[in-house]
Amino acid sequence: MSMFNSNVSAVEGATYSDPFAIPTTGKKDDIGKETFLLLLVEQLKNQDPLEPMDGTDFTAQLAQFSSLEQQTATNENLILLQEYSATLNRLNALNMIGRKVEFDGSGSGSAKIAGDGQPIALNFELADNAQEVTIDIYNQEGGRVATLELGYYDLGSREYNWNGRDSEGNALPVGDYTYEVYARDELGQLVGVTVNGSGEVTGIETDPKNGNTLLVLQSGTRIGIDQVVAVKQIPGG
Repeated sequence: MSMFNSNVSAVEGATYSDPFAIPTTGKKDDIGKETFLLLLVEQLKNQDPLEPMDGTDFTAQLAQFSSLEQQTATNENLILLQEYSATLNRLNALNMIGRKVEFDGSGSGSAKIAGDGQPIALNFELADNAQEVTIDIYNQEGGRVATLELGYYDLGSREYNWNGRDSEGNALPVGDYTYEVYARDELGQLVGVTVNGSGEVTGIETDPKNGNTLLVLQSGTRIGIDQVVAVKQIPGG
């Protein structure tokens, strides 16, 4: 047997081991595009000379690399977009300081009697014209202290200035109250009502849970910008 044949037989009898192979631990780790490309190049440099990489396999790995690179670029763009959106929200929030905002109260609104004799704005939005609008006002214990019969209101965003008195006309104590609004059309059918809270924005904060921007109202209530449905200039402000 010639020396050449002997060497070939030795190579054929040997088990090829990729010196750059990553040990399998059963745990799948994410790798970056630089690592992926490095592994692919090293695999080409150290492939078995008797069993070179199939062209189809090579093309498939290049396709995987291209997909990984596109995904990385997409993730980077999403991060930039999120940062831009957060900055824009902060700028919008700063512009609301010193203004009155109406916000989605999730079914019930809040009202505060400050004892200064000023009327308390009760905000709501009607889905259609209403022949009768009724507002029930409750104290902190959940007891109904006043029922206001308002009559006809057009559809849209509406505001009623409450004088802070109960159904008998007695002045109610200073404190926090809630209210609910009901409406019916000329046929007696219920009209959809969205109750909105309101208040003056005195500052902004960052939510420690998710990093979102919060508006701080004069009452101490904190709301998200996405809850705001209207922004109004305070008279004389």
